[in-house]
Amino acid sequence: MDIILCGGGDIGGAAAEMLTSRGDSVTVIDPDENRLNYLEEYLDIAVLEGSASSASMLVKAGAANADAVIATTAIDEVNLVICDIAACLGAKRTLARVDHSMFLQDEQLDYAAIFSVDHLFSPDRAMASAMASRLRNPAAIAIENFASSEIELQQIEVDDGAAGIGKPLRSLGLPRTAKLAAVTRRGQAFLPAADTAVEAGDIVTLVAAQDAIQAARKFFSKRGFGRRSVAISGGPPAAVWLCRFLGGRNFDITLFEPDRARAEFLGEKLENITVLHSDAGQPEVFDEAHLEHVDAFVSMRSDEQNMLSCAYARRNGVKTVMPVVRHTQFAPLLEELDLGTPWNPQTAAVQAISRVLHNHEFERIEGFFNDTLDLMRLRVGNESPLCGKSLLELDTSPSLLVLASEDPDGKPFVPGGDMQIAAGSHMIVLTTFADSAEVRRLLDAEGS
Repeated sequence: MDIILCGGGDIGGAAAEMLTSRGDSVTVIDPDENRLNYLEEYLDIAVLEGSASSASMLVKAGAANADAVIATTAIDEVNLVICDIAACLGAKRTLARVDHSMFLQDEQLDYAAIFSVDHLFSPDRAMASAMASRLRNPAAIAIENFASSEIELQQIEVDDGAAGIGKPLRSLGLPRTAKLAAVTRRGQAFLPAADTAVEAGDIVTLVAAQDAIQAARKFFSKRGFGRRSVAISGGPPAAVWLCRFLGGRNFDITLFEPDRARAEFLGEKLENITVLHSDAGQPEVFDEAHLEHVDAFVSMRSDEQNMLSCAYARRNGVKTVMPVVRHTQFAPLLEELDLGTPWNPQTAAVQAISRVLHNHEFERIEGFFNDTLDLMRLRVGNESPLCGKSLLELDTSPSLLVLASEDPDGKPFVPGGDMQIAAGSHMIVLTTFADSAEVRRLLDAEGS
């Protein structure tokens, strides 16, 4: 793909690295000569020095024939204008970074439509969505969000005495928008049949719409979480998004903001959230508020403050700590401090960009089944012999389970047996490695 990145800062640079690693042809436009020299030295990209909001600069970069123009500058309005100009010039697709929630939530105006933007993405919102998913599902072994975070894939261990043990899948009574995708037993993963019954100690892979995932989990896990407590240190926009994602989902949230004006503003803006003018990163505040008893401690201030406060929380017994760390060079230190994987808005933004640009191609989702089963995102080709068939009409060989698809408007859903396979639709499918090549052939799925 020929892609133009407008802005070579943290987001643009990370996106350029991801896109070039996938084999895309990337041009970066930025007014900072030093930044361009740095990117050009380390990445196989073309660079142009100047303002990407200039039509002449976009023409010079080849916007008329570009597969995508992505505006990643730090100014929302500039990004929207860039995409509007690029669309007028003929760019096939436009993506704009926006940081202000107004552009994503205004009920009166559709900014994406007004400025001819195919997709708006917010780094803070994307990161907060992923963090909320982790907090909603603390016992999940692995979580893979896909389909615009509206559908989740989880792996959990079946508890002794769980309600679903010994019951055939056909009679289990899972929610309509949930599927038992796979069972891993004694290290071997397999696709379940209608008469499959899970055993204690199995690892089950569930795929469900977000509003059904908890109901589906109850068949396999006895751990009822009830209301969970979360402490958030710092009140930047990402914290606001996180509070909104968790709101009304059985969470007691306390947000600590050391700036009085910001604390008062957030107190008025966030309903059902306790906002305190205080610094949870200070040991005396942590101890006085008895934060050692919270289920999760999230820190969203500077990298150094986040690591220190999360290390203190971990030392005092908090099992789930979530530091936001924007500089990747701190990763080894996080590992030494036993703070887990850092949360990073740049990484979340790059993942959002990748999902939009490459969701029409074939892609494997790695890391779930130890090379036993093959989990894939793909686009059904026009020559697929399965087009027009419902899922119930598919033969049992090769093995094929469709976990998610999309309706004509592009909205993702967990399909039932009556869903018909259609050319051009995007699907997430699961099969065995032995049948993988045949499934791709039958679905006419392109890509390497």
